[in-house]
Amino acid sequence: MASNVTIHCKSKNDDLGIHVISSGQSYGWGFKVNFWQTTLFFCGFTTEKGRGVYDIYKALRDNFRCLNDFGTGDICFWDVKDDGVHGYVGVENDIWFKWAMNRIVRQVNH
Repeated sequence: MASNVTIHCKSKNDDLGIHVISSGQSYGWGFKVNFWQTTLFFCGFTTEKGRGVYDIYKALRDNFRCLNDFGTGDICFWDVKDDGVHGYVGVENDIWFKWAMNRIVRQVNH
């Protein structure tokens, strides 16, 4: 993405604040999945190409999707592009949240 991205991520219990990410920069955070596997983080993105609010970490979807070298689901990769937010497993793009141009859309991927 050639322009800045404003990102605001939250869970039921945590508000991670608003961050402005420049092209080439990254943003990340750490957390523990709860016993009931109901951990959910959602993020709002605003760019010059579009915006939206999406479920970025959903325990039942991502605990097995975001495996690291140790076999645990604790590393997820997302990339903000001109056409939306892309989630990756390794180098494979497996989730794509498209931008909503003029309105905020909350999209849930099961």
